[in-house]
Amino acid sequence: MYWQPEGSDVVDVQEFANPLAKALHDYVVGPGDSYTTLGECRRFEEFDLLSFDLVVERPQRPVYDILPVESLTVCFARTGSMAFAVLVARPDFPDTPHQNLMPEGFPACICIDDRPWQDTRSFYTAAELMGRLSGWFEKACQGELHGAGQPLDPLFLPDNFSQIILKNDFWEAARLGSSLFIWAVDQEAQCIFIGGSRPSSIRGDDISLMAFHCAIEPQQMKRIKRAPRDLGQLSDFLVDAGVDFPILLQQSIKDWVNGKKEIGDGKRITCFLVTMPQIDPTTSDVGTTETVAFVTASSPGEIGEKMGFLLRNVSGEAKEINFLPSFGARVSMDAVRDLPVSMSFVHKEFDAAGAALLSGEPHADNRRVLMIGAGSAGSAISEILARQGLFKWTIVDDDNLLPHNVARHTLNNQFVGRSKAIGLANRLMGIRDDVDARPVVDNVLTPIDKAVLDQQIGDAEFILDASATVPVSRWASDLPSAARRLCAFFTPDGKSAVLMIEDEARSLTLRDLETLYLREVLQNPALEGHLGAVDRMQYTGACRALTNRIPMASIQVFSGLIAAGIASGVRTTNAALKIWTVNEDGVRITTVSGTMATTKAEGWSVVMPASLKLEVRQRRSAALPSETGGSLMGMFDFERRRVDVVGALPPPSDSVGTSSSFTRGISRLRTDIEAAAARTGNQIRYIGEWHSHPAGRSSRPSGTDLEQIRQLRDAMELDGLPAVSLIVAEDDMSVLLAGTRRSANG
Repeated sequence: MYWQPEGSDVVDVQEFANPLAKALHDYVVGPGDSYTTLGECRRFEEFDLLSFDLVVERPQRPVYDILPVESLTVCFARTGSMAFAVLVARPDFPDTPHQNLMPEGFPACICIDDRPWQDTRSFYTAAELMGRLSGWFEKACQGELHGAGQPLDPLFLPDNFSQIILKNDFWEAARLGSSLFIWAVDQEAQCIFIGGSRPSSIRGDDISLMAFHCAIEPQQMKRIKRAPRDLGQLSDFLVDAGVDFPILLQQSIKDWVNGKKEIGDGKRITCFLVTMPQIDPTTSDVGTTETVAFVTASSPGEIGEKMGFLLRNVSGEAKEINFLPSFGARVSMDAVRDLPVSMSFVHKEFDAAGAALLSGEPHADNRRVLMIGAGSAGSAISEILARQGLFKWTIVDDDNLLPHNVARHTLNNQFVGRSKAIGLANRLMGIRDDVDARPVVDNVLTPIDKAVLDQQIGDAEFILDASATVPVSRWASDLPSAARRLCAFFTPDGKSAVLMIEDEARSLTLRDLETLYLREVLQNPALEGHLGAVDRMQYTGACRALTNRIPMASIQVFSGLIAAGIASGVRTTNAALKIWTVNEDGVRITTVSGTMATTKAEGWSVVMPASLKLEVRQRRSAALPSETGGSLMGMFDFERRRVDVVGALPPPSDSVGTSSSFTRGISRLRTDIEAAAARTGNQIRYIGEWHSHPAGRSSRPSGTDLEQIRQLRDAMELDGLPAVSLIVAEDDMSVLLAGTRRSANG
């Protein structure tokens, strides 16, 4: 038997409007005639229906009751705007996975292709359709169809349906049996929101709707095979599934009426939400949980009247009361079988779990990030990560949004003059309310309320510096907190972005990663010009009111790369240092790794990358039997009494090295030092000297070395700086600081 809906007519294939329907007809009577037999062609409303018999390759004992020959009807929208549907009209067709949920009265609809129609319609052929159709029956016979999805078939949507959006607090309210608040954002109630609390923006219920919720206990792949089309059919399904629906519905309607929600005029509708967990028969685990909505245009009072426990008030008194209780009446569901229900789509409010699922993240991450800086970088990066289901956010910034900021900020012109931290927190909460965004309007370097800031720092599991300010990064690195630190920024020219992530144990701090970063900029030929010239402009008349000229397109590209780096980086325990550079050929990524070596001298910490130690040892070996050396470049921090050695310059061309001495020359020395400083954005400077000892000698300083460090100290004191001397021997290395005799071996 084929599907022959009432109102359809038999037609000639030439009357088909859908090209794929015509092509399938030609395939059935042509290449496929050995295993297909044409039945008939019909037209039904705006659909072309092609019916035929299909010979199924069936094993001796099929898993499902599939017949050797199945009669099928393929339904095509004449406009081609919707996917085709494969219908099996026999009423005893088995309930298999990969069938679409159909309204009661329609035949079974098998799903042979779950790809979006808009992605496949341009290249779909009759041969592919027939191949997928035969493959579906073969897998069904073998029990190889997996999944029990129950989507609505796109061809047969109700004439009037609403999108039901369940707010995040709906589930707890439903579990506790608390009151539900319902509102709509449009007059036609195309989108109906149901939650456990009334949003501050909603003064009252915008729509009079009773939401009834019930949950079916987990069952072995139990699902709705046919969508109920009236309230009686819905009751039958729920009672069969173990839900005492008539009693629960009666009580809900009584509560509704007693709550005076049936008083007065106005349209009221009723929504039934059914949650159906499913158990996988192979694992016994609870798998997919579907929530399906059924909506009827009848009010709860009208349903109660039909069921027999309410009476319509026709007395002429208390006219505002529409229904009164009927005492002693027999409650029955038979009378509600003429109340149609239509299925509506149900959506969960966008939350961290849904965001992670949609973004391809392995799971949501609810750890808290304290982000310093709500500027262009911070606003874009936090918004991307929030949309991916990552983190709760605390935002610290004392700045207000100014007109020129709008060019590169996610906040718009309406926020000009307002706090960036508050504005960004509200924006993130507008994306998903479980982001729990907390604004802190303060400056971390000079806080007004240090107690509040310290409390927020204590709550954070990550601290992200997005301020593009070196002192803030170092402040974050030095915080006495267990939180893991991150730093993200764009270079001033807007052509590169940098991300630093400490390892979980914090054996590499942000300070260490800064040193590794500057060393890479100094050493890597591909990063020449990385911190070079900047295109700046004044945004007011003040001479220091300068901003970099960077397009929002660059901000978006780099923010996406940084956000992806953060998302993957925090899933591991390792440190990360990444540099992205954009040029006409695309994006180049530089990944930097390394370890740091720390020695102590005169109460100072002298820190240098292990790669630098290896470099000077290799230079020593290459110069043997002569000594060699050169100048050191790095950074001083007097507050922390820390010296970071970033680079060792090669000896000038006029240097003289023998087997027992080394005299560093001066040819182009100033130029080389200035070039090294400029290459790193003048973040490093000359800090001292290094030289090697010959074979057979340790790094212990000689009398000549001590005299040289004294001379270096005198020269450096003119700038108020200590002097550093690095002595490299075959098996060890020594650091002299400020010309003292005390050294540190490493």
